[in-house]
Amino acid sequence: MQKPLQLKQRLIEQIPFFQSAPEKLVMTTGAGNVIATSASSLSFEYRYPLTLSVSNDNAPDESLTDQMVVAILDWLRVNQPEILGNATHRLTDFAFVQPGTALSFTLQLTERVQVADENGVRTITHLPEPPLPENVALPRQVYLNGELISSWTE
Repeated sequence: MQKPLQLKQRLIEQIPFFQSAPEKLVMTTGAGNVIATSASSLSFEYRYPLTLSVSNDNAPDESLTDQMVVAILDWLRVNQPEILGNATHRLTDFAFVQPGTALSFTLQLTERVQVADENGVRTITHLPEPPLPENVALPRQVYLNGELISSWTE
């Protein structure tokens, strides 16, 4: 599964707290499902929860929570768009808890895997999400309360 590593990379790249302490971001996957049909292809989809936990020895930092939510929403827009585009998924597939000084987000993720059999050769390919419409411009800088806190290139 590729999405957890991609999201972790994005959070470390965009959030200053993780640039100086990447070990504070812990990601775990929970029990998931393999969704397949009886179609002629063996293509399938992984569906699993991803939990992102942040340990912070200090009091909860509201700006870190905001930065994480914005960075995750930005990542979801491209990598799991149905969470934002489907009313049912919006209500259930991006959750958080903030007990004490910890912070935890859970995302319900899917990854499509294409399996093609041709001329005696089986090819397995992890498929990207469908591309965004061409008129969607993605940001390259983040400001918090008027102060530049992060910038990047893709």
